[in-house]
This record gives sequence, structure tokens and C-alpha cells, in this order.
Amino acid sequence: MILAEPFRVFFPLGVLAGMGGVLLWPLYYAQWLGYNPIEAHPRLMIEGFMGAFVLGFLGTAFPRLAGNRGWSGGEFVLLLGLWVGVIGCAASGRVAAADGTFTVVLGVLFCGLVLRWACGHRDTPPPGFVLALSGLLGGAVAAGCLAWGQGLWLGLSGQAWAKLWLFQGFLLLPLMGIGPYLLPRFFGLPSSHSFEDSPSPPAGWWPRVGAAVFWGLHLVASFALEVHGYPLIGQLLRALVIGVWFAMETPVFRRAKLSSTTGNVVRAAILSMLAGCGAAAFWPATRIGSLHLFFASGLGLLALAVGTRVALGHAGQHALLVGPLRWLRWVAGLVLLAALTRMSADFLPALRISHHIYGAWTWALGGLVWMGAVTRVLWRREDAPPPRSNCPRRR
Repeated sequence: MILAEPFRVFFPLGVLAGMGGVLLWPLYYAQWLGYNPIEAHPRLMIEGFMGAFVLGFLGTAFPRLAGNRGWSGGEFVLLLGLWVGVIGCAASGRVAAADGTFTVVLGVLFCGLVLRWACGHRDTPPPGFVLALSGLLGGAVAAGCLAWGQGLWLGLSGQAWAKLWLFQGFLLLPLMGIGPYLLPRFFGLPSSHSFEDSPSPPAGWWPRVGAAVFWGLHLVASFALEVHGYPLIGQLLRALVIGVWFAMETPVFRRAKLSSTTGNVVRAAILSMLAGCGAAAFWPATRIGSLHLFFASGLGLLALAVGTRVALGHAGQHALLVGPLRWLRWVAGLVLLAALTRMSADFLPALRISHHIYGAWTWALGGLVWMGAVTRVLWRREDAPPPRSNCPRRR
């Protein structure tokens, strides 16, 4: 079950890594940490928390979508061991080593996906997976560049390029690629990226690939504008790309066929991403704090919503995915509060440290609530009868 559905291991480990990443700040301010976590914190959040969700989701979904076998035992152990190595290096402040190890993680994952497609596939993955593969490859190159001599040879612009690719491109491109196939299910609507099973690209597949590449290149152009002296235009272009893509290719901004907490959380997360880009564009002096709307209550909350649907769906708890989930509302509220608290720290210098601490503990509490709810059903099979006492209640 683990090899066929590695999300069962990687999702909870990813949330634990995220909790450790935010709690570096309270430890640092309490003088219990021997280094400044300004570089280690984003690694634990991007390479640890989000990286685990990427590994778990793609390791579960791609073999099924390609009509191929799941991970082998050696593949699982290798990726898990490397990912744990990333966490260990980042948590101990060895950022270059964490980036180097993460390069190998993404390289192994990328090669595994490509080889599965090239060797014996029985179906064609959704067209947006070209963006997912691009994000993995770009993230691997960026992490490798930052790891080599800590990226000093790149110069300031080169380091900015690499960090944008690792922190944003590595996540945004797969999200844009997978979203049009997955997110319509949150709203009970069909996906325009879902085609009949076919070992070769079916009719209509290539035009969708062209659209994905077109908007993906615009996302890359937003990075170029930001790096080369036009941060306002770059951030606004990024917001435009995200907004237009999800408006055209998903029903996030349309009337849904069914109402659910997971769908509403997805909407809130994408709106938060747009707000984060806009705030960073118009208040460049507080860019880092503003981007926590983009990362924490945007990408991070979206990962938790997708993780919720995957975990409950694979546990056979489909009834919980229709209607309200009270505990997920608490998670979303805590994560949004954490992002706003962290953002406000940059606007209120006198309260900076206390808001760093409050924001960190609030995010950790949200992660703990998510863990407590999801782990109840995490190891249940989809065809198992739902127990009355062990599944989260729907309210």
C-alpha cells in the first residue's frame, strides 16, 4: 500500500517538517538555536513541507495516470532517505548541503516519471504534466546552483533567479499543470484536461499542452522582470498569470455543482496567492512579509486542501468530501491567521519578534489539527467499511 500510495508516508512527514520549519523562529528568539534560521526556514518549508507533498502526490498519481507500475521498494527508500537528509541538513543550518541533496531528490523523481512514461505506459497523462515536469527540472537545477559554492558564483541576479525558481517556480508550475485536472473534482465539475485512456496523445491533447506552455512561459517572464529591475511589473504579471490560468482552466471562480469545505479552501488559497503577489508588488519594503500570504495561506493551504482530499478519498471517506468539514475550517483559519500575523510583523517593527513567534505557533497549531484529523483515516484502504468512531466527523 505504501509503494502504490506513498502520500500516506510523505504527507504527515511533510506537515511535521513544516511545523519544525516555523518553530525555528521561537527557538531562535529563545536563544536555543545556534544559527539564524533566515535561510534554513524557507528550505524546511519549500524542500521539506511542500517537497514532501509533491513527492507523495506525484508518486501516487503519476503511475496511475500513465497506466504504469508504482514505486519499487528501492525507489521509495531512496527518495525517503534523501528527503530525510534534506530535513536534517536544513534543520542543522547546513543550507548548501540541503540544496544539494534536494537536487538529487528532484533528479531521481524526475527521471522516475520520465522513464515510466517512456517504458511501457498504457495511458497518456493530462497535458498539464508538461508543466509539472518543467517545475521539477527547474527546481533541481536551481537547488543545484545554490548548493554549488552556496551560489556565490552566480552573482546577485543569478542567485535571485535560482531562488525564484526554487521557492516559486518549483511549486507554481506543477500546480498550474496538475490543477486543471484535479481541482474540478473539488466542485463536482468535469475537467477539460481529462481525456479517454490512450497510449498516444488523444485529439485535443496537444492544444492543451500549447496553452500550458504559453502561460508557463509568461510565468517565467515574470521571474525575469523581477530579477532585472522591474519587480512591480513582474509580481503583477505573476498574479495575472495565476488568476487567468485558474479562471480559464479550472472552475475555482465559477459556480460549483457542489459545495464543500475543500473547494472553499482551494478558492481561499488561490485568492491568497493573488493577494500575496499584489501586496509584494505595491509594498516592496515589506516584500518578505507580504509573500507569506502567497506561501503560507496560498501554496501551503492549497497543499493541505489537496492532501485532505487525497487522504479521505483513498480512505473511502468520500461522503466527507461533500459539504462542510469543521476541522478543515479550523486549519484554514489558523493558517490564514498565521500568514497575516507574519505579514503584519513587517509593517509593525516594534512587534516584529512577538508576531514572528505568534505566527509560528499558530501555523504549527494548524498543522497539528490537520495531522490529528487526517491520521485517523490515513492507513485505511479505499474499499474498507467506514468505522463510526475513527473517521473525522462532518459538521
